Amino acid sequence: MTAADGCLTLVGTPLGNRGDLSPRARAAMLGADLLLCEDTRSPGRLLAGEGELPPRMSCFAGNEEERLATVLERLSAGAQIVYVSEAGMPVWSDPGARLVRAVVEAGYALDVIPGPTAVAAAVTLSGFTGSDVQFLGFPPRGGRGRAALLQRVAEAVGTSVLYEAPGRVGELLAALASACEPEPRRAVIARELTKLHQEVLRGSLPELREQLRARGGSLRGEVTVVVEGRRGDVEPRDAAREAARSLWSVLQDMSMKPRQKAKRIAALTGLEARAVYDQLRALRGG
Repeated sequence: MTAADGCLTLVGTPLGNRGDLSPRARAAMLGADLLLCEDTRSPGRLLAGEGELPPRMSCFAGNEEERLATVLERLSAGAQIVYVSEAGMPVWSDPGARLVRAVVEAGYALDVIPGPTAVAAAVTLSGFTGSDVQFLGFPPRGGRGRAALLQRVAEAVGTSVLYEAPGRVGELLAALASACEPEPRRAVIARELTKLHQEVLRGSLPELREQLRARGGSLRGEVTVVVEGRRGDVEPRDAAREAARSLWSVLQDMSMKPRQKAKRIAALTGLEARAVYDQLRALRGG
């Protein structure tokens, strides 16, 4: 590579408050040869009144792979490319990881201009320890992946941070409370961080669930959930033993119809309820 080769710079952008855009981030965006954007409208909102913006190209989860060839070609010609996700830091539950890997593997320069992240802001507001934090992103909707994530939170000594869609926060709180039993683990819900309607709800997981029910069962806006780690004197749950007991209980319950059993077993194992039902019928026939 030569001095004329280009550089890809990843820039952190405000979560909602335009005043959080750093002078360095602003200068990089205005001075770029190409702005890669998760949403091409975002730079216009952030840099309103700053004059003409550099050329913009969309780069979101659905087309990030397709953009790699163009990015590498422009970098080989010496272009200074800036990538901004819609809000917050690229890669953190946002696109950008494929770009980074491709640029690193091709040997071009890579830089980052740090900026706001909901993870850091929410942990700071929570008051929980920030020295041992696991960021889990958006939880899977169901199956083994969701069960494994809940178990990670339940066993964590440090702080856990999750993102969730506003309409599914209640369901997540209930699942987390169940996974962390019998300890009433403390948690924080940070909503609309840095925006006009920023709000922080505090309490144990069961208490937060009740607060949410009192408000109609759902929230609006972007939500970050922070869960405090377990106490050192509390033994972690034996997930395998509890799952086995639950499964055995379902199989032994003669009052349940096969379809009901299939649904319960599917919820416990992450398998398809129809496949479980077919196997139960086969076993019954044998």
